[in-house]
Amino acid sequence: MKSMTGYGISTGTVEGFGLSCELKTLNGKYLDVNVRLPRELSVFEVPLARWLKGQFSRGSVYLNISIRGYEYRKRWPFTIDTKKAGLYIELLKTIKKALGLRGRITVNVLTQSPEFFLKDDKPVSESAINDMINIAEEAAKKTLLMRETEGEEIKKEVQSLIDVIAAVVSGIEGKIPSIVEQYKQKAFDVVRGLKQSFDTQVSPEAVVGNYIDRIDINEEVKRIQSHLRAFSQLLEAKGAIGKKMEFFTQELIRELNTIGSKVGEAGVTVNVIDAKSTVERIKELAQNVE
Repeated sequence: MKSMTGYGISTGTVEGFGLSCELKTLNGKYLDVNVRLPRELSVFEVPLARWLKGQFSRGSVYLNISIRGYEYRKRWPFTIDTKKAGLYIELLKTIKKALGLRGRITVNVLTQSPEFFLKDDKPVSESAINDMINIAEEAAKKTLLMRETEGEEIKKEVQSLIDVIAAVVSGIEGKIPSIVEQYKQKAFDVVRGLKQSFDTQVSPEAVVGNYIDRIDINEEVKRIQSHLRAFSQLLEAKGAIGKKMEFFTQELIRELNTIGSKVGEAGVTVNVIDAKSTVERIKELAQNVE
């Protein structure tokens, strides 16, 4: 089991670029990959995104790669798009005159606008792409390790919560015979009273039998116990299990609601509320499981 929360960093060199790589993953219903690169490295965005989709199956994934230092300028020199820069300066002069603004227009305004800088593009080799992925992979290993470590903690907590629910349901199961007997005696008394008052031919046994069938919760209890056993087995499964965990919580809530609606006995109602509260906690934890 893995959580969806993780973090990892790594460094390396690709084609003369000193790079720093930061990978962060957060909760998410689906897989959402985001790659952020300097303009000079934008050619790596697609292969990196494709690679990340093969590493993670659920959650929001954020990869941020930045250049360390400026050695790359020696390797890939820049030139100025003088035509575009000239038009920009003329536009600034027009705005300055129209609005009666003061101050000088200097080269500093161009340094804040990267689109004026051109570089001589060069083909990206397969080895360069592999080098970039290798750097990202180091960060991914750290991220996955953190996700696995946190996932183990979540698994322990979920299993302990499953045990709590099992104990509560077992307690409800133990109350069933006495609850049925109480309802049976009350129903017999009511039916016998009606028979005496109205001299009807109604069979108390038939009426009570019908009623007891409607409040019988043995089937719901057995289904919950079966769900809990399957849930414990799921925690040991490999791969992404978060969505399956959420499915089990929905089934457990459904069965508990049925028990609560069938049996109005105060003790059972308290048990049902406690069990549902525990299931909701599992549901919260499942939302951070891959």
